[in-house]
Amino acid sequence: MENWKQGIILAERLKRQGLAHPLVSPGDEDAYKTLFRRLQPVAPVHFTRPGDPPRLVHRTVYPDFGVSSAIRERGELVKARFQGGRIAYVLEEDLKLYATAFKKEMTRSGNIHQEILALIQESGGLSKDQLKEELPYRAGDIGKALEELQKAFILYEQQTDTDWDTGWLDFAGEWFEIPGDPESRLQAMEEVVLRFTEAMVFATEAQMKSWSGWTGKQIRALVEGLVEQGRLIRTEVEGWGTGVICEGDPILTDRLAAGSDPSSVPKRIWMLDKSDFLVRTELDELKKRYEGREVLQYLLVDGVFQGAVTGHWGFKDYDIEDIILDLPEEEVAARRDEAISAVREVYDSKHHAILRYNGIPL
Repeated sequence: MENWKQGIILAERLKRQGLAHPLVSPGDEDAYKTLFRRLQPVAPVHFTRPGDPPRLVHRTVYPDFGVSSAIRERGELVKARFQGGRIAYVLEEDLKLYATAFKKEMTRSGNIHQEILALIQESGGLSKDQLKEELPYRAGDIGKALEELQKAFILYEQQTDTDWDTGWLDFAGEWFEIPGDPESRLQAMEEVVLRFTEAMVFATEAQMKSWSGWTGKQIRALVEGLVEQGRLIRTEVEGWGTGVICEGDPILTDRLAAGSDPSSVPKRIWMLDKSDFLVRTELDELKKRYEGREVLQYLLVDGVFQGAVTGHWGFKDYDIEDIILDLPEEEVAARRDEAISAVREVYDSKHHAILRYNGIPL
């Protein structure tokens, strides 16, 4: 089993993630969709409106709200619940794969579920407000039932703009029947694991579990099966332990290609929200690390999560309580302005005061 250095993996990971070389042309939708496909399911930015489109934060040099909105408006980005029930979007051509892999079977089906489904099928589609008018149930119960039906891919929420009152449709009638046999589900889950590993370059089972929402037992079985098939290769990275790389990955055959040298890891701080692909891969560990703190966003320092931004989120103006960097004291001092600048890209001084930097009042 070959032992790899972190720098080689990080340099390639930041390239594939679009962080090292962000997209530059808002008119190049093909490039945008190619990167979107690598990072999907892509959730709307955390702490934004439910109807906002997904965004590739820090992966474009231009504001991509308009690009993703336009693609969604044409029906090429589809909203559903993946990864344990999280709202996110996938490209239309990949919907069947991700729906099959992440479908969450309903453990119960009561009268409310049956009545909602019957009304929607009879009418051809209804909004939540219309369902509340037609049914003798509390709004909260209707919302919960819709969520359960959505997780099971029985109902589909049509979200093509930022409107809150979306239409609810029969999923099979609008799209297709999802295969119900175990073999189809297994194949879809394996493909999702392969795509995840390719986007990460090197991935551990813990990262797969954190990102996917699947159980540790499911992840172990998937990885073991893919290793036996020769589609994943076990390897080690110093400081990270054992993980896997996709068989045939270019990094295996040309480790010293341009951009693969450890010195090419960008020295930069990115602030990433809880919906971000990379945050999701480490979220289980990050929650433990910052337990007891109200984390607004996390700080990716030179490709590794080594900090957090804390504070109490609100609909209106609110303060940044602290910018935390888990670095040696000298580096914390040297990168003070860089860290504050990364936070200020989102939290402007007009609406958000920064109260502390690594515990020291500003």
